[in-house]
Amino acid sequence: MATSVTATIDPVQSWQRTALDELEQAFGQSLDLWTYCNTVGWSQQGSATDCLATDQLARHVEHAVLNGVPQSHEQSPGQYLFVIPLGNRVAATTTVGTDSPEILVRLASTSGRFFRQQEELTRLREENGFFLKQVSDDFEELTFLRSMADRLGLGDSTQTLEQLIASSLPELGKSTHSEELYYVLNSNDGSKILAKWHSNSVDSLSLTRRTIQTLIQQHWNASDQQVTIRNGFDPSPAGDAFAGIREFIIVPVGNTNVPLGWYVAINRLSEDSELQDFPEWRLNQHEFGTSEASLLSTAAAMTASHANNLSLFQERETLLVNVVRTLVYAVEAKDQYTCGHSERVALYAKRLAEQVGYGEDACELLYLTGLLHDVGKIAINDAILNKPDRLTDEEFAEIQRHPDEGWKILHELKQLNYVLPGVLHHHERIDGKGYPDGLAGKDIPLDGRVLAVADAYDAMTSDRAYRTGMPHDKAISILRNGAGTQWDSEAIEAFLAIESEIITIRENYQPRDKTNRLATPALSPKQ
Repeated sequence: MATSVTATIDPVQSWQRTALDELEQAFGQSLDLWTYCNTVGWSQQGSATDCLATDQLARHVEHAVLNGVPQSHEQSPGQYLFVIPLGNRVAATTTVGTDSPEILVRLASTSGRFFRQQEELTRLREENGFFLKQVSDDFEELTFLRSMADRLGLGDSTQTLEQLIASSLPELGKSTHSEELYYVLNSNDGSKILAKWHSNSVDSLSLTRRTIQTLIQQHWNASDQQVTIRNGFDPSPAGDAFAGIREFIIVPVGNTNVPLGWYVAINRLSEDSELQDFPEWRLNQHEFGTSEASLLSTAAAMTASHANNLSLFQERETLLVNVVRTLVYAVEAKDQYTCGHSERVALYAKRLAEQVGYGEDACELLYLTGLLHDVGKIAINDAILNKPDRLTDEEFAEIQRHPDEGWKILHELKQLNYVLPGVLHHHERIDGKGYPDGLAGKDIPLDGRVLAVADAYDAMTSDRAYRTGMPHDKAISILRNGAGTQWDSEAIEAFLAIESEIITIRENYQPRDKTNRLATPALSPKQ
């Protein structure tokens, strides 16, 4: 009789079922299937060998399986019990009437070897499939890391942290086989979800900021900065707060006790695969493991690096702007009547550059060029700069040196090389009668042509030592009449198109306050 222990018996593999069917055809009769489980021992399915007691049959099966070869036992003249091992925990038995049991034993042995070879081939195919899947996943991870590294090129300092994360999150989510992936920013007013992604193959949980924040607070250990992985997570103690979360990974971004943020992967995405019967694959597809954690950790390190680079770039830009302003203050300290002139020219030029088609970054660079366009006046005699009367030809020739002097001052500063065309050529004329090089038409750099219009307008409308600034309408009339000879016609046309905005900039301009040393707290030696 068969013992009913189906729930505890190791499952019979497909090749063993096939072997049993083939042996039944070879022997021309039914065979009993024997399986072993740790709790009850050997269990029989079928009744082809009821000639012996179950415990006696079980001993024969045990012996044959331990030896790994088919065996025959004579039960009566011409009647033999055959025991054929089909693996470590599976065997087949039957009774056969024969005069040549050794032939049937050899047949069973040959069949056993064949089926074991089939088993090995099946195992190798499964392993190859598993390794192929692993290689494919590894290739996807390398592709993601390469694409992220390309985004982090030092030449691209304009990409914000949010833009980097938003562009990389979908690839990272797919590579980690996550159902959902979040980037949580750690800000002064509490954490917030900066970006999120979810797989189209599942319904989105749409976890709230509070839920993600609570998950991090309760399950990430800030003291050791370790990656947190939870598989088989039970959300029930938290009620509805964590409903739908089965497993998750929390990876901090940054190496301090107060991280920049966290990557939070929710639920391992189950995938349909031909490898469902392969134990290692079954484990791999239902749980987050070191592969996913490692990839998220690498992404976190690269994100932290980019955030640090952005901070350094910002510091560099701030330092550069401060150096520019210091140079401008140095010019204005020599010529009190031009105080504010450079900054107003920079503001006019930036708006005019937008009108003629400059990009956002190019407009910012032209603004800095406008601030520095007269820096060469540092090298001009103070008496000439502040002379209350009109200049002589010799004195005007001295003034005309300031574009060249500005180029000399700035050309060694590699970070400011982009200002040189505007600084050197903002006094060139379209008809070729300008200075310092007498360039004409389109040979004059566009920065120079744009700055020439902004500079001329502010010079005409500003008070000087020897005259009062002229009204706006008169300055506009002079610019219009000089289009095509002194100034670039397209630049003048664009300037006239934004005339009302130029007036607003002029009327709202407020000079920057100079710092009073006596009103500034003294710095300690360490500072």
